Amino acid sequence: MQLTSEEYLAKADEALAKLAEAKTDAERTQLKRARGAYLKLATHGAEAAERAARRPPPRIVPEKQPVGPSPRPQGWSIK
Repeated sequence: MQLTSEEYLAKADEALAKLAEAKTDAERTQLKRARGAYLKLATHGAEAAERAARRPPPRIVPEKQPVGPSPRPQGWSIK
């Protein structure tokens, strides 16, 4: 199950509230990292859409090569 950006933002706010109550440095560090990860996940969809908008359009490529005899170099004779 994938969470939405609003749910990630809620988890980041929850981690921030727990950070204010943290007693040890290890707990503070863990909560800071968790909050950063939740914020990154919350903005991931918007960043992906922005990158897709900046990407150049795909090249138009023919579906298959034209069928025909292969061209032979002139001046060469095969005997």
